[in-house]
Amino acid sequence: MQRYKVVTITHKTAKVNRLKDYLLTDEDTSDFPANRLKELKESFAMDELLYLNTCNRVTFFFTHDKKIDNRFLKDLFLFINPHFNKELINLHLSKALVFDGADAVKHFMGVAASFDSLVIGEREILGQIKAAYLNAKKYDLCGDDIRLAYQQAIVFAKKIHCDTRIGEKPVSVVSLAFRSLLERNFNPDAKMLIIGAGQTNHLMANLLIKSGIKNVTVYNRTLSKAEELAARFSNGKAIEFDKLINHAEEADIILTCTGANYAVLTKGIFDKIIPAAKKVTIIDLAVPQDVEQEIIELDNVDYIDVASLEKKAKENMQFRRGELYKAEAMLEEFLVTFSDLHKERRLELALSDIPNEVKNIKDRALNTAFKKDIEKLDVQSKEILEKVMQYMEEKYIALPFKATKKSLLDKKFRP
Repeated sequence: MQRYKVVTITHKTAKVNRLKDYLLTDEDTSDFPANRLKELKESFAMDELLYLNTCNRVTFFFTHDKKIDNRFLKDLFLFINPHFNKELINLHLSKALVFDGADAVKHFMGVAASFDSLVIGEREILGQIKAAYLNAKKYDLCGDDIRLAYQQAIVFAKKIHCDTRIGEKPVSVVSLAFRSLLERNFNPDAKMLIIGAGQTNHLMANLLIKSGIKNVTVYNRTLSKAEELAARFSNGKAIEFDKLINHAEEADIILTCTGANYAVLTKGIFDKIIPAAKKVTIIDLAVPQDVEQEIIELDNVDYIDVASLEKKAKENMQFRRGELYKAEAMLEEFLVTFSDLHKERRLELALSDIPNEVKNIKDRALNTAFKKDIEKLDVQSKEILEKVMQYMEEKYIALPFKATKKSLLDKKFRP
């Protein structure tokens, strides 16, 4: 496995907003830099290459005969971004993590299983790795070694999600807010009022739409943004925020998350739009809170606040970290299995020409070297000779496979 290599820059080594400095770009293709990657592979004598680019990492997973030294890294980074200042190149090199041999495979499998993700236990990375592999395969960047590592990384990641609880407890505030709503047995036909049309409310909308919520009114200072969010619901309406006090329809659920530094839902507004005896659930995901304290203390208000959700998110993340320790131990065991698979596959490739060679030797013996002698034999003798030669062909093909496989899989053997 010594030929496997990884060079990666991640959210752990660089600021997320600076990861774009390490992206490969290709003028000819807007989505995947195939031409640059082909040039990279050829220029750096890589046999195979997989390029993984996500929000939190830029990773080059490849096979190469030599150890990755400082000279290699400098040249690589200047290839990635020719605009890097050569005098400051060491600053960029300090952002890179380099893995060699079994450690490279271990890192790649850990990435697939979300060990290296910003949110431990997330599954999105599996789809991203699959897309990276399919691109590498499509543009003829990878071969058998990357294929085997990719397939086994997917197997391992699925095993981790099946055999541990690493992805069980939600760790995002949005997911926890939605779960809190589900725990209250809300009716999908409930009428919902949404204040704010930012990213958080859009993320919440993803979950609400899947649950069947359709009767939604969105209030926002910028009407176009309110319209964009409301359009995602089958019965959504968009209204400017300053008209919130005139809201005439009943609301069973209020979701609010704005960027204001004061409470946008005041007691005065609340009393005008919600009848005194009306039970209402309020989900307040804003910091500072969007809801005036006097509303929170009302008997008819079930208040879900971001502070309690964040506390629960931290508890759940701590739980996932505990599961991560179990998963890391499983990875060590899985690497032993992968090593055996890799040796076996190398054996298969090395011996793949033997069957044809043995067959050719047999054909030359029958049709060239001993042709005249065989022609003198009677029909029965020819049939017996053919059976003997066929038997020997099969045995000679099987023998080197069995012997070499036993040797390669011997723990004392070093490939």
